[in-house]
Amino acid sequence: MKKGLTIIEIIVAITVFTIGVLGVAAFFGNSSRLAGAAGRISVASNLAQGLIDQEVNKSYDSLTPGTGIKTNLSLENTNPFYQYQKQVDIILIDSNLAISGTDIGLKKIIVTIYYNEGQDEKNVQMATIKSK
Repeated sequence: MKKGLTIIEIIVAITVFTIGVLGVAAFFGNSSRLAGAAGRISVASNLAQGLIDQEVNKSYDSLTPGTGIKTNLSLENTNPFYQYQKQVDIILIDSNLAISGTDIGLKKIIVTIYYNEGQDEKNVQMATIKSK
Protein backbone atom coordinates (compact mmCIF):
# COMPACT_ATOMS: atom_id res chain seq x y z
CA MET A 1 0.00 0.00 0.00
CA LYS A 2 1.33 3.44 -0.99
CA LYS A 3 1.68 6.16 1.59
CA GLY A 4 0.25 9.61 0.77
CA LEU A 5 -2.92 11.63 0.61
CA THR A 6 -5.89 10.96 -1.59
CA ILE A 7 -7.47 13.70 -3.64
CA ILE A 8 -10.50 13.65 -1.29
CA GLU A 9 -8.30 14.30 1.74
CA ILE A 10 -6.58 17.19 -0.03
CA ILE A 11 -9.91 18.76 -1.05
CA VAL A 12 -11.24 18.46 2.51
CA ALA A 13 -8.05 20.01 3.93
CA ILE A 14 -8.20 22.92 1.46
CA THR A 15 -11.89 23.48 2.25
CA VAL A 16 -11.28 23.56 6.02
CA PHE A 17 -8.31 25.90 5.54
CA THR A 18 -10.35 28.24 3.28
CA ILE A 19 -13.22 28.41 5.77
CA GLY A 20 -10.77 29.30 8.53
CA VAL A 21 -9.09 32.03 6.46
CA LEU A 22 -12.45 33.52 5.45
CA GLY A 23 -13.57 33.56 9.09
CA VAL A 24 -10.43 35.42 10.16
CA ALA A 25 -10.80 37.88 7.27
CA ALA A 26 -14.44 38.57 8.22
CA PHE A 27 -13.41 39.10 11.84
CA PHE A 28 -10.79 41.70 10.88
CA GLY A 29 -13.21 43.42 8.49
CA ASN A 30 -15.84 43.78 11.21
CA SER A 31 -13.24 44.85 13.76
CA SER A 32 -12.04 47.61 11.46
CA ARG A 33 -15.60 48.82 10.85
CA LEU A 34 -16.41 48.82 14.57
CA ALA A 35 -13.19 50.66 15.41
CA GLY A 36 -14.06 53.34 12.85
CA ALA A 37 -17.56 53.72 14.31
CA ALA A 38 -16.14 53.98 17.83
CA GLY A 39 -13.73 56.65 16.65
CA ARG A 40 -16.55 58.73 15.12
CA ILE A 41 -18.60 58.44 18.32
CA SER A 42 -15.59 59.53 20.36
CA VAL A 43 -14.96 62.57 18.13
CA ALA A 44 -18.66 63.52 18.21
CA SER A 45 -18.73 63.20 22.02
CA ASN A 46 -15.67 65.40 22.40
CA LEU A 47 -17.10 68.00 20.02
CA ALA A 48 -20.40 68.01 21.94
CA GLN A 49 -18.59 68.45 25.25
CA GLY A 50 -16.57 71.33 23.82
CA LEU A 51 -19.71 73.08 22.60
CA ILE A 52 -21.42 72.52 25.97
CA ASP A 53 -18.42 74.18 27.64
CA GLN A 54 -18.63 77.14 25.24
CA GLU A 55 -22.33 77.64 25.94
CA VAL A 56 -21.94 77.30 29.72
CA ASN A 57 -19.23 79.98 29.67
CA LYS A 58 -21.67 82.48 28.12
CA SER A 59 -23.74 84.72 30.36
CA TYR A 60 -27.20 83.46 31.27
CA ASP A 61 -28.93 86.33 29.47
CA SER A 62 -27.01 85.75 26.23
CA LEU A 63 -28.48 82.23 25.92
CA THR A 64 -31.56 82.89 23.80
CA PRO A 65 -34.21 80.17 24.14
CA GLY A 66 -35.10 78.37 20.94
CA THR A 67 -34.24 75.57 18.56
CA GLY A 68 -30.86 76.00 16.94
CA ILE A 69 -30.05 75.58 13.29
CA LYS A 70 -28.16 72.50 12.16
CA THR A 71 -24.87 73.82 10.73
CA ASN A 72 -21.56 72.35 9.58
CA LEU A 73 -18.69 72.51 12.03
CA SER A 74 -16.41 73.40 9.12
CA LEU A 75 -16.96 74.47 5.53
CA GLU A 76 -13.49 73.34 4.44
CA ASN A 77 -13.47 69.75 3.18
CA THR A 78 -9.83 69.40 4.31
CA ASN A 79 -10.84 70.03 7.93
CA PRO A 80 -11.16 66.75 9.92
CA PHE A 81 -14.48 68.00 11.36
CA TYR A 82 -15.99 68.69 7.94
CA GLN A 83 -18.24 65.62 8.16
CA TYR A 84 -19.78 66.73 11.48
CA GLN A 85 -22.74 69.06 12.01
CA LYS A 86 -23.93 70.75 15.19
CA GLN A 87 -27.19 72.01 16.64
CA VAL A 88 -27.54 73.90 19.91
CA ASP A 89 -30.99 74.19 21.50
CA ILE A 90 -31.75 76.37 24.54
CA ILE A 91 -34.92 75.54 26.49
CA LEU A 92 -36.50 77.29 29.47
CA ILE A 93 -37.20 74.79 32.25
CA ASP A 94 -38.88 74.89 35.65
CA SER A 95 -37.59 73.56 38.97
CA ASN A 96 -38.86 70.07 38.04
CA LEU A 97 -36.74 70.23 34.85
CA ALA A 98 -39.90 70.28 32.72
CA ILE A 99 -40.19 72.62 29.73
CA SER A 100 -41.51 75.99 30.86
CA GLY A 101 -42.93 79.03 29.13
CA THR A 102 -41.56 81.41 31.74
CA ASP A 103 -37.99 82.14 32.75
CA ILE A 104 -37.46 81.20 36.41
CA GLY A 105 -33.69 81.28 36.07
CA LEU A 106 -33.04 77.84 34.57
CA LYS A 107 -32.11 77.04 30.97
CA LYS A 108 -31.35 73.64 29.51
CA ILE A 109 -28.59 73.60 26.90
CA ILE A 110 -28.82 70.69 24.46
CA VAL A 111 -25.99 70.10 21.99
CA THR A 112 -26.42 67.57 19.20
CA ILE A 113 -23.57 66.51 16.90
CA TYR A 114 -24.58 64.76 13.67
CA TYR A 115 -22.37 62.58 11.48
CA ASN A 116 -22.82 59.97 8.77
CA GLU A 117 -21.99 56.33 9.13
CA GLY A 118 -22.43 54.72 5.75
CA GLN A 119 -25.89 55.75 4.54
CA ASP A 120 -27.20 56.40 8.06
CA GLU A 121 -27.13 59.67 9.95
CA LYS A 122 -26.07 59.19 13.56
CA ASN A 123 -25.91 61.68 16.40
CA VAL A 124 -24.51 62.25 19.85
CA GLN A 125 -26.45 64.48 22.22
CA MET A 126 -25.37 66.09 25.48
CA ALA A 127 -27.25 68.42 27.78
CA THR A 128 -26.61 70.55 30.82
CA ILE A 129 -28.44 73.16 32.85
CA LYS A 130 -27.41 76.78 33.33
CA SER A 131 -28.83 78.82 36.20
CA LYS A 132 -29.02 82.57 36.58
